[in-house]
Amino acid sequence: MARKTHRRNRPAVWLTVTLLSASPAVAAQDGSALETVLHLFTRHDAAGIVERLDSLRPAPVSPAERDSVLSTLPPEGDVRDLGAGQRKKLAAARRVLQLHGRDAVYEVKVIEVPQAAVALHGRAVVLISEPALHLLDAEELQALVAHEVGHEYFWREYFQARRDNDRPLLQTLELLCDGLAIVTLRRAGMDPKRLTSALEKVLRYNRDRFGAALNEDDYPAIGQRRRFARRLVEWLGRSGGP
Repeated sequence: MARKTHRRNRPAVWLTVTLLSASPAVAAQDGSALETVLHLFTRHDAAGIVERLDSLRPAPVSPAERDSVLSTLPPEGDVRDLGAGQRKKLAAARRVLQLHGRDAVYEVKVIEVPQAAVALHGRAVVLISEPALHLLDAEELQALVAHEVGHEYFWREYFQARRDNDRPLLQTLELLCDGLAIVTLRRAGMDPKRLTSALEKVLRYNRDRFGAALNEDDYPAIGQRRRFARRLVEWLGRSGGP
């Protein structure tokens, strides 16, 4: 879940060229988004995927830009009274940011909202809701933070899709960020299945309390995300990926 900023980035060409040339009507067909995104990863050399991602990582926001983004956040709802276990989870999440050179760029804030959610705001702040912090274990939180880092690669495309209410494209972008999260988790020596378990927990929590997950139609079905994760992990394992 990305949150808007006015800054735009140059797209990561190797991941977006096929996506942006695909017809939204094709992407809307059941399962085609999975195949489109899987192809975007598997058409490249798995062994060099980390180096490629590192070379195409967008430039981070400047300290001044980060301060500007932080100034837009209301002080109400900023949760600071955290227990030792909660602080330990946040420290684990920051280790994921270190892999992407974002530990000194992003602020990590816990906010008081009713939904279970993790979001990247303004390319400068990782927002973690109190319910998400309670619900997820440390590795699951790391997995969702890794997904949010992935949104930086597609920041402009994501908000164009939101503006146009292009749900097929939004769902495809979410799968792309799932893929980037899986690469990150494997790079960190973690089980990529933690991403799926985190997504399932958040979905179930929000459905149980609100009848539907937040913006649920903008996301691929959980079964599709599970299948995509399994197939990408299998390909990385066969092909010598991280």
